[in-house]
Amino acid sequence: MKRKPYAWSAWFGLSAAVIACCCGMMLGCKKASGPAAANAGANPAAMVEDPATRELHAIGNRVTTALMARDINTLLEYDHDPEDEASLKNKSGDLYCYLFDSSCIQGANKRAVYDLFSTAPKLGIDASVAHVQGKDYGLLMFYDKSQISGQELYSPDFLCTDKALKATASWHFILANGKWSTSTLFDYKTERPCKTSS
Repeated sequence: MKRKPYAWSAWFGLSAAVIACCCGMMLGCKKASGPAAANAGANPAAMVEDPATRELHAIGNRVTTALMARDINTLLEYDHDPEDEASLKNKSGDLYCYLFDSSCIQGANKRAVYDLFSTAPKLGIDASVAHVQGKDYGLLMFYDKSQISGQELYSPDFLCTDKALKATASWHFILANGKWSTSTLFDYKTERPCKTSS
């Protein structure tokens, strides 16, 4: 499938690594999570987000609602690729399976994003922004807070573990002309930059 004109695979590892590094060192980097934010309670500073992060977080909340409602039209507002649209509207299409139906995903240990969202007792949505080489990159992380701590989520090696592959979903963005832009939904067909054992 032809992807859109950003070098997504090239900066996927860069932005994830920078954000993970920043969040490991600075308490203010990782933001409060989605619907659970109201229960975060004690630390007012954790609730403060800059405009870019706040907008990214709003996208995370909106698409979570859309995904759970199987609202394809709202999801397609973030992906304008005709091939992806056709795949999402076809219940046997790769993108539809990736988002909604684990049973038709090829490969072992694959889990549809919907299954993660619908079975997580406490779904977390974290939004992070990194300024790298003159550009702003955003990362949304969706994860089961009952299984994964914030500290674990941003550890350098965690995203390549089996636990992360089953209990997290990521989505990368780039800020262009003041708006967050992305090439696909939930990093569809974007491989995590994991080392493979020889």
